[in-house]
Amino acid sequence: MDDFRETAIGLTLWYAFLALLGGLLVIVLNDLDAQAACLAGADVALLFALGLIMKSRALNEQSIVRGQFWRALPASKRPASEGGRRMARSMLERVWLHSAKGAAAVAIALCMLALATHHGSGPAAAQTLPAAVSDSG
Repeated sequence: MDDFRETAIGLTLWYAFLALLGGLLVIVLNDLDAQAACLAGADVALLFALGLIMKSRALNEQSIVRGQFWRALPASKRPASEGGRRMARSMLERVWLHSAKGAAAVAIALCMLALATHHGSGPAAAQTLPAAVSDSG
């Protein structure tokens, strides 16, 4: 059971590292300011959470033996029975959903940080609309 958990956490950390690397590349290559970078980071975190949720919904006892999780498990620790595969699927699903919840919390924090770095004196709509031209005549 602990081997399943350690492997699931390791695989999830690998996915998180890849998502972080992709997000950093998007931010750096597009030369985003602080507010836009926070919003882009929040988008990446939400996409990561959505990806984990979708992967966890697609899991079943047959598909788990064809995935990266199964190949990452040491061969001596792979269960041969249906019950063992069910337990491995359950552990992986639990870890992925818990990580998706954490990624959503990170996205919320990044959105709050983007809001805090917003330097404006009025509503956003008032800043983007052109000033009204007065008709003196």
